Amino acid sequence: MRYLPGLASTVLALALHSQLALAAPLASAQTQAAEMAPTFSASRINGETFDLSQFRGKKPVLLKFWATWCSYCKEEMPHINARYEKNKGKLEVLTINVGINDSVKNVRALFAKNGYSLPVVFDSDGRLTNLYGVIGTPTHVLIDREGRVKMRSHLITDQLETAIETLISAQES
Repeated sequence: MRYLPGLASTVLALALHSQLALAAPLASAQTQAAEMAPTFSASRINGETFDLSQFRGKKPVLLKFWATWCSYCKEEMPHINARYEKNKGKLEVLTINVGINDSVKNVRALFAKNGYSLPVVFDSDGRLTNLYGVIGTPTHVLIDREGRVKMRSHLITDQLETAIETLISAQES
């Protein structure tokens, strides 16, 4: 399913956002089976290519699906940026703007204003958002070094932080 055009998409996105963002982490926050993360390659807004498969066997990956109009997303950005800076080489972080009623200009302005250095993909056609079944923002997908989805969460929680630390520690040992 692709997003509805115009005002209808805004209303739908906000409705989904308000229902999901207030909920605790997804009901199945801990992935029951070893669900393999869908692989993809996409251009970042700086022109570089991000290829998820290049990290398999090397390090865990955290995907953050977000939008500039999402208040929870913006509140989490300083934390995600600090996590990215602290764990370079140990954890790959990619922020994916869902592209609903948003623009690369808005993303660049937000990042410039706040000094964020996070890599960003602008999902203008919804391909990645659909590939990962994202239905609200923010959505975090934590992928282990073998390419398995270890956790999905709508907010940064202690449970997500613990899962990230566990994956980083396992990689170091």
